[in-house]
Amino acid sequence: MNNKINHLAVWILVVVHQLIGWSWYAIFGERWLNLHARTMTDIERTHNVSAYLVAIVASIFVNYALAWLIGRLNAANAVAGLKIALVCWFAFLFVEYATIAVFSAFETNPWPLVFIDMGRPFVAFAISGLVLGAWRKRTSL
Repeated sequence: MNNKINHLAVWILVVVHQLIGWSWYAIFGERWLNLHARTMTDIERTHNVSAYLVAIVASIFVNYALAWLIGRLNAANAVAGLKIALVCWFAFLFVEYATIAVFSAFETNPWPLVFIDMGRPFVAFAISGLVLGAWRKRTSL
């Protein structure tokens, strides 16, 4: 069993996750704001750098966890990595978030907002699964 983590792949994916977040909200940002009943003027104040640091740290954890799990489950190719990543996304992110967002007495969000919020990690997990499944670190024999 090959449990080696390809650190280069993980760190490239950390950058890719940040780019996915930027592009996702560049595309869906206006709709996302409308669903939150906000406008651009509501969020134009200077962004706190700590939010970006948290996003980067979260991406590091996600990609190392996926790399470890994909290696542990001995996923031999991109499709196997994709399946593992999407099962993780669905079981650990989507189901929990959808339940909280839709049925919480404090935060009842419409389904389009749930799909926008969960679409970004779906794309990020899918790309991570494909890359980590395909780009495995080789052990010397």
